[in-house]
This record gives sequence, C-alpha cells and structure tokens, in this order.
Amino acid sequence: MMKVRCPICSKNFEVDRNALPPGFPFCSERCKLIDLGRWIDGAYSVPGPPADRDPDSPRGDAATAEPNDALDDSES
Repeated sequence: MMKVRCPICSKNFEVDRNALPPGFPFCSERCKLIDLGRWIDGAYSVPGPPADRDPDSPRGDAATAEPNDALDDSES
C-alpha cells in the first residue's frame, strides 16, 4: 500500500501500488471534478510562450484548420 494525499482536499488515503483506482491521484469523484473545473475555468495553465491568436476567429483560437479534401472520398 502507498500513502498519498489528494491534491484538492489534502485528505490522506492509501492505494495499492499495483492497482491504482481510476480517479487517482484524487480521493473521490468530487475532487476529480473540482480539478477538471479548474482546468476548464483557466485556473491552471501550462507554462510557455503565449499562443498566437487568430483575430478573425470568433473565439480567438489559434489558426483554424482547413478541411482535408484528400480524406473525403465521397466526391470521387
């Protein structure tokens, strides 16, 4: 068994090293969803230079991908 601490609520719990639970490293589904919500809200970020934004994109996304006609066989 391995003693770990939940990164959200700091609760200590034990897990089997050979059979980690699906929600690891979180102690519960609730803490897992709190973490996901923080990523979605932008509370976390990955360090690095800012991404180039496309000012013409309605959401300000990075350059939008063009459809790939080579993959569409329906027009042949």
